[in-house]
Amino acid sequence: MANVDVSGHATFSDGTAVPLFNDAMAEGTLSSLQTNATYTVAAQDLGTYSPGKTLVSLYGYAENSAAYIYVLRQGIPIFFGSAGKSGVVSYGEKKFPKTVVLQPGDTVQMLALTAAARTCSFVAHCSDGTQRVFVGTPSGAATTTLVDSITGNGIGETLQNKVISHAMALSVDGTKITSGGVVILNAQGSVVGVCAVGSPADAQVCFSPFNARIGLNFVAQIITDA
Repeated sequence: MANVDVSGHATFSDGTAVPLFNDAMAEGTLSSLQTNATYTVAAQDLGTYSPGKTLVSLYGYAENSAAYIYVLRQGIPIFFGSAGKSGVVSYGEKKFPKTVVLQPGDTVQMLALTAAARTCSFVAHCSDGTQRVFVGTPSGAATTTLVDSITGNGIGETLQNKVISHAMALSVDGTKITSGGVVILNAQGSVVGVCAVGSPADAQVCFSPFNARIGLNFVAQIITDA
């Protein structure tokens, strides 16, 4: 794994925006993405640069691939943006399912990946505004359960009694994924939702409408054939 350039931008409800940049982000390690010092005098965390502003969109682009990007507040992800490979843009300023008013201490965190990294990310937005990402890394032909990036718990323990209203899933595995996407199963093993998986190296993956109420012992998984 290498240190790579990562760029992006954040846009606010008043129409202003700020470029983001990290010229040495370690692939495979969750890292901070700050404002671009070329335009903001010094590199700053987003909450320090724009306290009180309302964030409406967030983008981050790495040299090879990426798993996810979010605003972190007191150890909890509160706003997920769009992450992918540099130069891969499909939607431009796509509308995101929530906004947040920034506070001092809010930081942008991103997980850049190598081109070959098989990390699968399922980002869930719930009707109450909760957002979390569930991740797993397949190895060969197998069923891989995705777990919360913060706690390591399953989707049922993390989002119990919440309704996922929007979701997106990212992986470079493509046709290796034979489950039709990220599949949500209830405690009895029945399917309650499926989210198609897009490659962040080939297309800009963004939230799409979703509708699944999550209960205890629900799981999120994918199946791969290689």
